[in-house]
Amino acid sequence: MTDTYEVFYIINSFRQVNQMLFRAFWNENKQIELTSIQFMVLSILKERPSIGINEVAELCHMGSSSMSAVVERLVKGEYIVRTRSHSDRRSVMLQITDKGDKAQQETHQLWMERVSPILDIPKEDLEHLLRIHTQMIEKLEGREMNNP
Repeated sequence: MTDTYEVFYIINSFRQVNQMLFRAFWNENKQIELTSIQFMVLSILKERPSIGINEVAELCHMGSSSMSAVVERLVKGEYIVRTRSHSDRRSVMLQITDKGDKAQQETHQLWMERVSPILDIPKEDLEHLLRIHTQMIEKLEGREMNNP
């Protein structure tokens, strides 16, 4: 197998998994009102209330400007609110609302119903997969650092 084909095969495998996750959840269930990134943001805010947009962006591996658009849609949908920090009036903190909490819980339940078959894969294999993903990320990040 040539290097080019090997790289293509690896990238295509990630693409297929991503498409299957998307189809299994968001395409088949029209009752879900959240996008995957909105669900992720609500889940983060549920676990870490009152954090700033930059922290959320970092946890989602997104830029702050892209995250600002996601946050704006969540604010308009009344899923989250912006509040001023008591310690630093210049800082804006994000908090999940009751509506956001309910939407996150419902989406989480449906998500787990759809993706839980992944947990049928032996734990050793899943740990190995995650270790390999970490190695790939480190290799690609190293490449990024060397080629600004």
